[in-house]
Amino acid sequence: MKSIVDALDHPDWKIQGWQIKFLLSERLLHEIKKISRVSNWYEDPVIADTWTNKLFICFNSIQNYYKVFGVLPQVGDRLFSEESGLIVQERSIDGNVMTITFTLAS
Repeated sequence: MKSIVDALDHPDWKIQGWQIKFLLSERLLHEIKKISRVSNWYEDPVIADTWTNKLFICFNSIQNYYKVFGVLPQVGDRLFSEESGLIVQERSIDGNVMTITFTLAS
């Protein structure tokens, strides 16, 4: 099982051949740590499942954004909706392995 402090990805999270990955910001990880009920909060299966589901929604948001605008979200863009959700805090691109990593914040 992957830890939520690692880059999280899924084989289906691809856009135009680029693998999309997600990292959670330090602040977000701190919030998650406070709500976890186990000492190894970073490997808590309930937390991991919850965040995996949220990241599927984030990927769908990115995919829809790309379909409409033809570009990927930029730093500061909000995923989910305008009122709530996660913000793209950072975006990094690794052309050697065709990976785009979005760091998300609340």
